[in-house]
This record gives sequence, C-alpha cells and structure tokens, in this order.
Amino acid sequence: MAKKIVVEGREWKNGIQYCEALEEGDILFFSSPPFPFPKEEIDFLLTQRQGSSTARKNIAYKPQIDRITNHEASSPEEATKLKEILKNYSRRVTEVLSTLLAPYAKDWKHDYASFRPFQEKGRKFRTRARNDLLHVDAFPTRPLHGARILRFFTNINPTESRHWITSSGFAELANEYAEAVSIPPSTGYDLKSRLQRKIKQWLRAMGWKIVLRSPYDSFMLKLHNFLKENREFQETCPKDHWDFPPGSCWAVFTDQVSHAAIAGQYALEQTFLVPQKALLCPETAPVSILERMSGRNLVDPEFQREAFPV
Repeated sequence: MAKKIVVEGREWKNGIQYCEALEEGDILFFSSPPFPFPKEEIDFLLTQRQGSSTARKNIAYKPQIDRITNHEASSPEEATKLKEILKNYSRRVTEVLSTLLAPYAKDWKHDYASFRPFQEKGRKFRTRARNDLLHVDAFPTRPLHGARILRFFTNINPTESRHWITSSGFAELANEYAEAVSIPPSTGYDLKSRLQRKIKQWLRAMGWKIVLRSPYDSFMLKLHNFLKENREFQETCPKDHWDFPPGSCWAVFTDQVSHAAIAGQYALEQTFLVPQKALLCPETAPVSILERMSGRNLVDPEFQREAFPV
C-alpha cells in the first residue's frame, strides 16, 4: 500500500530519494504548490466550464500542439486566457519536477495537462471511464511500450479536499489477477509478427489512425478495465483513504498505485511519460514484473525507440 512522503520547502538536495519513493509505489505530498500560482489564475479557472463531449472527461492542454480541447468558452479571449493559464501551469510543474526528479527529466516525455472542473462524487460515466472506481492507469489510444505514467495533481478548490482511495500496488495486483486478465503472447520476431508490424507502420505513415499497441499495453488496458468491472475487488480489497486539502499537490505513478478519486472538484494535473531507461529501479516497473512472470518479451524494441528516441 502507498505511503505519504511529505516534500517540504523548495530546496531539494537529493531528488534520488523521491524518485525511489515513487518507484516503490509511494505518493509525494506537497502542502502547497511548490511554484508561484497567482490567485487571479486560480479564480479564473474556478469559473470555467467543460465542453459537452461525452468522450472526454477533462479539459486538456496538449503542449505538443499548444491547444486546449473540450472547453466551452464564451469568447475567443476567454479561450486564449485559459490556454495560457494551463500552459503556465504545465511549464511551472515541469520546471519544479525537473529539479526534484532530475534523473527522469532528460528522458521523460512531456504529456498532457488537464483541468478537472466537475465534482467527482456521483459523476455519471460508463463503468470503464469512471474515476471513482479503483484502477491503474492505461492509455487506450496512446501506447506507452513500457514507459511509466507519472502524474502531478493540484487541488485548487478553495474549500473542499479531494478525496482518494488507494489499494494494492501493481505487483500484488499482477500476482492475483494476471491469470484472469491473461498476459498476451510475446512480441516475437518471426516473419508473421515482423510483417504485421511493418504493415501497421506503413498504414500509420499513410495517415491512418493505427494504434501500435504492444502486448504490455494490451495487458495494462485489460487490467484497467478488469479492475473497474470487478465488483468483488472494488468492495473487498484493502483500502487507504486520502484527503488532499485545498491548495495541496501530490505526485504518483498512477500505473502502479491503484487509485480512485471519489470526491472533489477543481483539480489540475500534469502527466509525464517516463521511459524504462530513466528509472532508478526498473525492476519494479509494471513491464518488468510482467516479463518476469511470463518469461516473455512484452515490448517491441523498435516501437519503444520510436516512442522515446535516444
């Protein structure tokens, strides 16, 4: 089960200890944002509305293309201001974590930032999309090829805590449920698998939206869905309850720590994708655990190099 590791001050001499804590499945906690966060930016965010798309759970800022999605703006000026605020948040988090978690910074991929303006308690979604059910994170349309999902959250609600529950870590979940979920076959290097890989690459190069999912990504997505749909697990698994007060921040590998957001409104989040080569303890990564259990190669090195070039 995850432990809370309190990070105090803004002068960090040894970020290695925080990386190790994260890779052990702990949660880094900050009582206040470790970066400047102007009140006028927070006040503006508290007035924003999410778009009506049922396919998206949050307002997202995509730094690679510098745009926001799923936002209902009353004017172009309001949309521009929101984008700048989310862009500033993303930049500030990245600057701080580049120091605090320096071993990751040279290799990680800067992923989406998101704003979550809705109240999580009682939110209506299909089962697999619900945030209030315990799960480990996986991306259905953006395969990671063994990379880790590191997320940094900020509760900007001025009066209400954000309430999480956590349960077993990935190693325990894999030991208990790997047979039920079924680890896919190895990527393999026979002629058939190489041909299939080349066809997918060619189709994607032609503009087709082809998901190049590794066996590891397939397992993680199936485990995500299995946990949310498993009523016995949701009701009987061991649980720790967490309250993240107004103004607090926390960081966690959400592909390792099973978690659920059961209440709270107005949170920001920044995601980083950390490749295996940047980890201090790669043997604790979910992909390493699964490959030891199965004796199979679950990540295609070619796709891995494509996702995270040397």
